[in-house]
Amino acid sequence: MTSCHKAENLSLCPRGCGFYGNPSNHNLCSQCYKVFLNEEAAKSAIALSEKLSFLTIDDSVKTGNDDGLKMKTKTERCKSCKKKVGLIGFSCKCGGMFCRIHRYPEEHACTFNFKSIGRAALAKENPLCKADKLEYRI
Repeated sequence: MTSCHKAENLSLCPRGCGFYGNPSNHNLCSQCYKVFLNEEAAKSAIALSEKLSFLTIDDSVKTGNDDGLKMKTKTERCKSCKKKVGLIGFSCKCGGMFCRIHRYPEEHACTFNFKSIGRAALAKENPLCKADKLEYRI
């Protein structure tokens, strides 16, 4: 009798492969269930990558072409020797990016006036204190 109940509960795979499906596998056979799992994993990976694409920084700029080609931005180069600096570039207050050799203002003929900025900071921190010239004023 138990074998008859098992035969009654079994149903064919809904994908039409001819094998019997298992209720724990959404009534799919084992081979179709593996394919189903791979499809679901691919869908979830695509959805995850779409969500992450909003979080990543895109260094490419679209060109004016209608074919949708993307062009990468220029790599950072030292303003003095034109050497690629990459991630270890040093920025200066004059607005340039420099390599390790030209990072100091004396090495790259910096146009930024450090003295005037220093003098303004000192004048702000140390205000002028004047005393009255006449001690006993009426």
